[in-house]
Amino acid sequence: MGLTEQLGHPDPRQREAAARRVARRVWEPEAEEAIGAALVLAVGAETEPGALAAQLDALPAVEAGLTDDGLHRLGLVRSEAPVLARLLARAGRLQISAPVRPSGAATLAVVRCLRGAPRTGLRLRTPDGAWTVLERIELYGRAVDRLDSGCTGRVLLSGPGARGLGEWERLDADPRPRECVRGLRAPDPRVRALAAAGAAGAAGPGGAAATGWAGEAAADPETGGMLCAALARAAANEPDPAALESELAALLSLSPFLGPPALALLHTLDPATLPARHRTCLDALLGPHRTD
Repeated sequence: MGLTEQLGHPDPRQREAAARRVARRVWEPEAEEAIGAALVLAVGAETEPGALAAQLDALPAVEAGLTDDGLHRLGLVRSEAPVLARLLARAGRLQISAPVRPSGAATLAVVRCLRGAPRTGLRLRTPDGAWTVLERIELYGRAVDRLDSGCTGRVLLSGPGARGLGEWERLDADPRPRECVRGLRAPDPRVRALAAAGAAGAAGPGGAAATGWAGEAAADPETGGMLCAALARAAANEPDPAALESELAALLSLSPFLGPPALALLHTLDPATLPARHRTCLDALLGPHRTD
């Protein structure tokens, strides 16, 4: 019986054990998507508290593989669980659905939530890359702390990106982690190297310096863990020396979030086959964790 089938096993102990297995590995993209879909179904149907807790804890391990439909399903059934609330906020996407109106230093707008469940205080990126903060959400005239997928509400936005917004424009809860994960899967090694540099906070493809993830991820260790998993997966399979150097350097920047699953992948790298600068970086990452 495969892992996706075990997540739906009749025995709750088997379901819990399967979910814990998900959390202990870094999965290849295809498996990540299949397991993510199975976890969504499992979470929606689960009645045993222990199995449900394990399933929710496993979701960040396959976060990059969750589809918009899967996120919507999760939001319908378990949005109050803290781990899921954070995941849905990270995936948040709003669309301006009426002309915006300035309100002092901020902007009032009617928006529809297209994905996830953005919460007050969340930073959102505009189409031109500027930042705005979701200061307030009103639903049917009542202040709420989040806007669920499919709902329309009125929001108060502040920050440099709040001015100049137009109808139908989209705002994304920081999309950079997902962009980095996608870039690390690209067939072109130059794209992989740039994606790794973006994760580390170096200059991105447009030449503009991105804000360092090593600092920002401190407030969101699950994002740091997702990036480390994607970087370690890329490094363990990387044939291009320049891309590998960029991936290892990015992992050093995010090393506080380097958990056992990602470390296990890095242990598969053979130092004897690496250039000296790569070995130095790998030694700094593994340190006392080295098993050889």
